[in-house]
Amino acid sequence: MVKKNYEPFSENIDFSIYDYIVIGSGIGGLTAASWLAKAGKKVAVLERHYVPGGFTHSFKRKQGFQWDVGVHYVGNLDKSEPLLGMFNLITDGKLEWEYIGGVYDVVYIGNKKYEFRAGKENFLKQLVAYFPDEEQAIKSYLKLITKANKRGALYFFEKVFEPWLSKSLGWIIRKRYAKYSQKTTWDVLSKLTENKLLIAVLCGQCGNYGLSPKYSSFAAHAMVISHFMEGGYYPIGGADQISSKIIDVLTKLGSKVFINANVQEVITEHNKVTGIKVDNTVIDCTNVISNVGVNNTFNHLLSKKAKQYCKFNIKDVKPSTGHICLYIGLDKSSAELNLPKHNVWYYAHENTDELIEKTTLSDAPNNFAYISFPSAKDPEWDIKNDQKATIQAISVGHYDWFSKYENQPWMKREASYKKLKADFETTMLNKLYHLFPQLKGHVIVTEVSTPLSTKHFSNYEHGEIYGLEHTPNRFKLPFLRPKTRIKGLRLVGQDITLVGVSGAMLSGILCATTILKMKSRLLFKEASNLRD
Repeated sequence: MVKKNYEPFSENIDFSIYDYIVIGSGIGGLTAASWLAKAGKKVAVLERHYVPGGFTHSFKRKQGFQWDVGVHYVGNLDKSEPLLGMFNLITDGKLEWEYIGGVYDVVYIGNKKYEFRAGKENFLKQLVAYFPDEEQAIKSYLKLITKANKRGALYFFEKVFEPWLSKSLGWIIRKRYAKYSQKTTWDVLSKLTENKLLIAVLCGQCGNYGLSPKYSSFAAHAMVISHFMEGGYYPIGGADQISSKIIDVLTKLGSKVFINANVQEVITEHNKVTGIKVDNTVIDCTNVISNVGVNNTFNHLLSKKAKQYCKFNIKDVKPSTGHICLYIGLDKSSAELNLPKHNVWYYAHENTDELIEKTTLSDAPNNFAYISFPSAKDPEWDIKNDQKATIQAISVGHYDWFSKYENQPWMKREASYKKLKADFETTMLNKLYHLFPQLKGHVIVTEVSTPLSTKHFSNYEHGEIYGLEHTPNRFKLPFLRPKTRIKGLRLVGQDITLVGVSGAMLSGILCATTILKMKSRLLFKEASNLRD
């Protein structure tokens, strides 16, 4: 049995030896913790769940099947990319990646198939082959992606500025980025082309940031599209290797991850952190980093007075979307079933907004489906799991479809809730068999998760998976930055930067930079030398 690199929380643990306490063990919190640990600080990471890792963790079920809950692929991991060095830094180079291949995403609009090929020139060439009359529009689109992301890099770096610099130079940076962040994806694309099918294809990955074209900020769209432009990668051994390898490094450096630690309050006096409350235990501390989302942090962990002092207000930005996922285990290997490494995005027709907006629980998989094949992506899977394969099939899942069952206990909800899940499973399997008929007769294990499942494990109030929705208004919120107005309280996670593993990871780096200041240059330099 593999020895666990974390331990249960106990009121008898001496937390006075730790310089910083991180609430939540998602990638943002673990990244901040590892940077601080590498700078000589001691960090305690508190996780309410019984498994650390947030959306990077995996779970196992009968017959040895294992699935990821949030990581399906990561981009920008070529040896020339800084992100690879960052991962190597926080894992001591122990995390390995498998390249998905020349085609990383396949988008279906009805029965029409469109491949997303790795490499900007390959991407362009393939799209022009599909839409020869739209070559200029596609080229203009790619130029806009590049321009938006250049401004975006400065926009996110500005989040480490001190208040005086943020009000002067930072104001200019934010204003220049507003040209992209304050327009919807539809606003931008509809000015480039009138071809609605092309727009639907270009927005085929919109599930990666959780909003359809008429609602999403083009800035978020541009970042996500560019992130995967050179192809996708999968963590060898499964998504949980990301957090596991980081926790190994933390442990080696004298820091620690504690599970079953439900933080109920960040205690403040005179706008300074003085401690935290974990169940009935009060821990004295002066430096806390919250990785549980801004809504949970300000609305549930802080007092009303502290929240008002921070000028927290998200009335114009809703929680992001929820999802329903069918986890599937099969009785043959990925090779025998001819499962692809690439992901599949299915849309019933070209009106993406209508599909997402007007779908109902009963027809969700028939309107939209995202399908991932983790066992095909992972070269270690067949070594450990002979004659088995896994699939994850996801569709839209609005919280209000299930809210009447929210107060019922996990895994023990009433029969009508179970029927909703069973009906979804049937519809999703039929969609899967339509796209991959060779799977019929080989499904032996299934399990369905809903937004209530997400809420149970992540504590997000509406079962959302991407924090705050990525609308234009999100980019105007002044408190989405690592430092808060409460002395000793900092924030990390995808709310602070952007959706996804790399977005949350960036938040951890930015947070650590606000603490280490110029000392962080050494870590940036070390990371830049670790891109092999």
